[in-house]
Amino acid sequence: MAYDSTHTGQTIDDAVTKATDMPGFKTEVANYASLPGSPSTGDVYLVTTATTGYDAGFYRYSGSAWVYMGNPRQDADDIDDTSTTHKFVTEGDLTTLSNTSGTNTGDQDLSSYQLQPSEGAFVNGDKTKLDGISTGANVTNTSTVTAAGALMDSEVTNLAQVKAFDSSDYATSAQGTKADSALQDLSDDTTPQLGGNLDVNGNDIVSTSNADIDLAANGTGSVVVRGNDTSGKLVLNCENNSHGVTIKGPPHSAAATYTLTLPNDDGAANGLMQSNGSGVLSFTNAPIVTTLDMAGAIQEKAVNTTSVTGSTALDPANGTIQRLTFSGAVGFTDSLVDGESITLIIDDGSGNLATWPTMEWVGGSAPTLDTTNEHIIVVWKVNSTLYGMASGVAS
Repeated sequence: MAYDSTHTGQTIDDAVTKATDMPGFKTEVANYASLPGSPSTGDVYLVTTATTGYDAGFYRYSGSAWVYMGNPRQDADDIDDTSTTHKFVTEGDLTTLSNTSGTNTGDQDLSSYQLQPSEGAFVNGDKTKLDGISTGANVTNTSTVTAAGALMDSEVTNLAQVKAFDSSDYATSAQGTKADSALQDLSDDTTPQLGGNLDVNGNDIVSTSNADIDLAANGTGSVVVRGNDTSGKLVLNCENNSHGVTIKGPPHSAAATYTLTLPNDDGAANGLMQSNGSGVLSFTNAPIVTTLDMAGAIQEKAVNTTSVTGSTALDPANGTIQRLTFSGAVGFTDSLVDGESITLIIDDGSGNLATWPTMEWVGGSAPTLDTTNEHIIVVWKVNSTLYGMASGVAS
């Protein structure tokens, strides 16, 4: 705006040039941070926008720092609590005032009032609970702890075990037994009893230290191998458990119920097992056949042995009909038992010597073997006497 000066008669513009009406004035800057870093002493700048910590207004460079040329704003935070003039309330006064009711008037005596705890205000019933605590009660007072139904450490004889308690180490009431009587190991129970079927879950029942596994039925009871999709059976495996022999009971359709009693001993060599008709088994070396009804022929075992020389057993187990081709001198030995016999067909084309065990010959003496044709000799034993007979030469 412009006006007429009464003493000069000139029109003066209020938008005067600041550079001519304010000595040292340089220019305007947007904020305090825009002030030049290397001004000259006495330079004046106008900061047009206030920023945090810096008011808008004129700043003059003192030669070492920018100095604000106006009066800064002040509020309660700018006045020290220790000031004796223009003093505002202290921080403690503010806390006290915040605890007074807006309806109170005049001087208030707050000495009997307590500040609200940081955890929150008391509610009805809290004082009753506190009144129930005896004077001087603390966690080291035995009578107080006992009255509360608790235990002192000094009263617990197994304190370390109690502190190390792990619920997984103990049985629970839901498992059928309390912790004070629960077994920690099956071996602790000297007379364990099952409450149901024992499922081995694919595992074995084993023993250590070469100990036996005994199955002991009580009284007149028996160890029973139950059947499932087949008759009851026992499998006797080899030492590698790769194959085995099975002993199996008769099928259900046989309706079989009987008892087999094993022999009192293991019998003699080549013995046969027989029954007395009541399931009692025994071994015999002289089976008696009262009736033999055969639909086919009796076929004896025939063998052909070449290069026979040296000691040779007269043994029916090697064949009841034996064709022997000598390759050297032969010494026969007796391996027959009572009732056994052998038919020998001897080919001695080289005239080798044959010696015989003690025996009786039909005709009084052992035959001389034919060196051209096969010689047929029959040998048998009755009781303990060995007999021989040269039946002839096959030509």
